[in-house]
Amino acid sequence: MKRSATLFLMTILPLCAATFASAAEPVQRLQRATGLWMVTPATSPFSWEICVDQQYDRLIEDDLWTDFEQECQIASQSRQGDSYHFQSSCPGAMLAGSFKGDLAKAYTLIADTTMELNGKSEVQRTELAGEFQGACPAGLAPGAKKMRGGMVMKSLYLNRQQPR
Repeated sequence: MKRSATLFLMTILPLCAATFASAAEPVQRLQRATGLWMVTPATSPFSWEICVDQQYDRLIEDDLWTDFEQECQIASQSRQGDSYHFQSSCPGAMLAGSFKGDLAKAYTLIADTTMELNGKSEVQRTELAGEFQGACPAGLAPGAKKMRGGMVMKSLYLNRQQPR
């Protein structure tokens, strides 16, 4: 009896953990289709192209908050159709975002980062629009960003492990 209960727990606990982990998947792992994406911020003149490999892509981590998965904790999230909303707490800030799109052709991402600065609560808004451009050009490695003006940043995927 004791052995079967132990076996049952060894089977069911990992399944429960996987279920809870997948609850955070939509926000943390928004993954664009493989190919070239043009990302245009509404609040900045600095657009970029990124060569996406879907299995390694992390839209929020790659275009909004570096190390999001390691540093931030999802406080709440919801999904309705092709829209996701999330709130998270990050070091020294709260990050709330709204995503809409199909990740195959186009998307918009709006995020508010709230932080304390000189005793006042300050909010920085980031608005990004992404549009699929087709196949990546030769010479632009998966995960690499080509900034407006031609500068290429090395691949974001170099130290990224296979998705869980």
